[in-house]
Amino acid sequence: MSMPIEKYLLPEEKVIFWSDFNVKYKEVDYRVFITSHRLLLYRAQGVLFKKEEIITDNWAQIRGLQYSETGRLSKKGLVSYSSSKGETVLEGPRGGMLSLFKAIQRQTLDSPRSWDEDRPNN
Repeated sequence: MSMPIEKYLLPEEKVIFWSDFNVKYKEVDYRVFITSHRLLLYRAQGVLFKKEEIITDNWAQIRGLQYSETGRLSKKGLVSYSSSKGETVLEGPRGGMLSLFKAIQRQTLDSPRSWDEDRPNN
């Protein structure tokens, strides 16, 4: 299956998770792609003259990952984290955002951190 972000992937980078729902970031709708190297927010506009936008964070930059819910009747899920770009808050449907949170958490736990490389194994 062809994905719209394939041309933006690095060599050896593989897509692990993608959202089939829109996620709001700064009041704009994106699709989320989780790869072996980074988190990507992707959106395309236009029919005839397509304009694409990609926002990325690599796993080593992500800190303080949090999940919360908002709303009474139609609950929304919020995933927030800090990176070198500042605070990022993503909002979307509750079930999808919980799956997204778990996928991000899995990648951030599995990825080696720069400060761990100098530490001896005990």
